[in-house]
Amino acid sequence: MNCKRISALMAACVAVGALSGCGSDGDDAAAGKTAGKIVVASVNNGPMMTMKEMTPEFTKQTGIEVEYVMLTENDIRSKIQQDVAVGSNQFDVVTIGSTDAGPYLEAGWTAPLQPLIDGMPEAEKQAYDFEDMIPANVSAYSSQTEGLAALPLYGESTMLMYRQDLFDTAGLTMPDAPTWEEVYELAKQLNSPDDGIVGIAIRGKAGYGENMFMFNGIMNAYGAQICDMDWNATYDTPEMRQAWEFYRKLQKDVGAPEASSNGYTETLNLMSSGGAAIYFDATVSADVLEADDSAVKGKMSYAIAPSGPGKDNTQAVGGWGIALTSGAKNKDDAFEFIKWVTSKDYVKLVADARGWLSVPSGARESTYRTPEYRALAPYADLVLESLQTVEFDHPAVRDTPYVGNTLPNIPEWSGLGERLGSLLADYISSDASTDAVLKSAQEAATQAFVDGGRVKG
Repeated sequence: MNCKRISALMAACVAVGALSGCGSDGDDAAAGKTAGKIVVASVNNGPMMTMKEMTPEFTKQTGIEVEYVMLTENDIRSKIQQDVAVGSNQFDVVTIGSTDAGPYLEAGWTAPLQPLIDGMPEAEKQAYDFEDMIPANVSAYSSQTEGLAALPLYGESTMLMYRQDLFDTAGLTMPDAPTWEEVYELAKQLNSPDDGIVGIAIRGKAGYGENMFMFNGIMNAYGAQICDMDWNATYDTPEMRQAWEFYRKLQKDVGAPEASSNGYTETLNLMSSGGAAIYFDATVSADVLEADDSAVKGKMSYAIAPSGPGKDNTQAVGGWGIALTSGAKNKDDAFEFIKWVTSKDYVKLVADARGWLSVPSGARESTYRTPEYRALAPYADLVLESLQTVEFDHPAVRDTPYVGNTLPNIPEWSGLGERLGSLLADYISSDASTDAVLKSAQEAATQAFVDGGRVKG
């Protein structure tokens, strides 16, 4: 990675960090670090909270103590970026999304994992079974030049999840491979706010891993992309206009009220409480919808991510990976933890303690061959198909200089995605002209690629 690209990413880190409250929890953890103790910085979503709950078993097995710093998605991304970018070395292990994995490793902020895996004793290698990892996840958490950057705790694609009972009552049928326009028309017929049902729940909250994770799938479906092969921004194209206008129509006509405030957690809660007819999001959400405390358990059906007039294979690959920081004070202990939490044994541990719908899904193929999991997860085959066929290296209709479908695997994306996410959130909650917002998006993307040394200013 050249200096301009590192500088651009560091600047984005500082800009994003200014938006979040960074307390003293990480500093206290760093100050108290001792031999045999590691500090893990993690997002506080469901699978990571389960990880924390299971950690006493790791300490029991190894004697290694684990301290956690856990925050919401946007805040933890900011805190981790600040720490690794300036070398504060507060954390030994960090949870990172696929869009960050390659750039972090290329910048020297995290350590390469393949040499550590290759150096494992043969018996340990066989038990860990790296080949069991779903290949799309390995690609998503790798740098194209530096190799494996993180191991997936859980992987996810994107798919439609919908209320079969509401469809049956209305006499409607979801196609096996729907288009976005078909989804809109179905959502329009089922949209009934007076009855507490919105047509579709889809993220609208600003964030490069929030609304942009969803929107970029729509962008790809409509034949648009963030730039051409020469890194010239392409937010001023007819295809991009179609994508932005469709997304706003979807949110305004059949989405939830105040959609720009709804991120992953809010839309999932809306669907699991019975407040939406259709839900488009990460495949990992299906585990929550089929859980015992879900109001829609047993009422759901599932379909592949929608296509558009441009592209038919639009599913994503994402999730959260576990990485070793280059400044970790306890690298050996940290790698022991990373191996443990991404192992087959950990999957079995969670299944025994919390049930099979609580296991980290989407990471290992063996999970999808397990009869106990399959019996509870009617969507298992669809999720595995989505992850096995996702076009990680060819996200758009035309060739792109980046990989990573809905999460472009480039260092500029953290800062650029935040800016675009804010523009998009404002756009769906206002009557701003499409011309004006796309002009701002084009300028933001152009500047990001200039700052990253991709094009000349």
